[in-house]
Amino acid sequence: MDFGQFRSDRQESARNMMYQNSGYQFERREKKTLVLDIVDTASVAPLSTTTEFTVDLFEPLTVDKLSDVYIDSVSTFNSLLCDTSNRTAFSLKINEFNVNSNVASTSSGQQIFNKIIIPNENNDVGDVHSVVIHKGKKMNYVCSINPGKISKLTGKITDLGTGSMFSTSTSSADGGRLHYVKLATAATQNVDIGTALSFAGGTSGTGNFVTAFYINEGSTDLYFYSAGSTVDTPGSLGAITSTGGLSGINTDTSYYRIGDFPRFTAEFIIEARQ
Repeated sequence: MDFGQFRSDRQESARNMMYQNSGYQFERREKKTLVLDIVDTASVAPLSTTTEFTVDLFEPLTVDKLSDVYIDSVSTFNSLLCDTSNRTAFSLKINEFNVNSNVASTSSGQQIFNKIIIPNENNDVGDVHSVVIHKGKKMNYVCSINPGKISKLTGKITDLGTGSMFSTSTSSADGGRLHYVKLATAATQNVDIGTALSFAGGTSGTGNFVTAFYINEGSTDLYFYSAGSTVDTPGSLGAITSTGGLSGINTDTSYYRIGDFPRFTAEFIIEARQ
């Protein structure tokens, strides 16, 4: 008998027993699923404004023994494209998870230290107003949690530079909803992401709007976010003002559309240690 290995196994077993909770059981199941679902609203928009979210669990989650947490799937609705280096991944912080991930970065160390990093696989503007599945983190280890009861989840979702992954504006007046309108004539030059613009009519508010995606010269598609103003009467938007490349171009409002609120959904697996 290998007495050294036997002693090591007994010590590991004893450590695991220290973290067991005699008052709760996993109901004979070794795994539990926890779904985090964040949706912006007109009044509370943690995704588009990068503020902290607070979500109450439908019923408290009881963990009866030392367990490991894995992230199984992530889906988003109307997140930003992976079109800048900071948007190559989501940075997710969950305060109730003791994530202990070190980092060596030349630019984003402080922002991604002890965070859950999820690759951004939204690469096609054609996927707007539809779900995008981010598969890069399938069943990846996140952290370990001790026995106890979790009744809510709090935290924050950003890009790698603490910016929003769901809007190019942090001062949205409509919950970060993505707008689309067709241009009556093509853009006369390239227009960068986050460029401010306004319309001749049909809006209200003290701010303006910003472009959601890069616009190539010759394009007739305009996606934009609120930056303090709201679209009240889409049929009265009229011509675009206050931006180069689009200024003076009329909008074809028969193609106007406003999307649903941004959404982030992550599924975690909590597996009890044997």
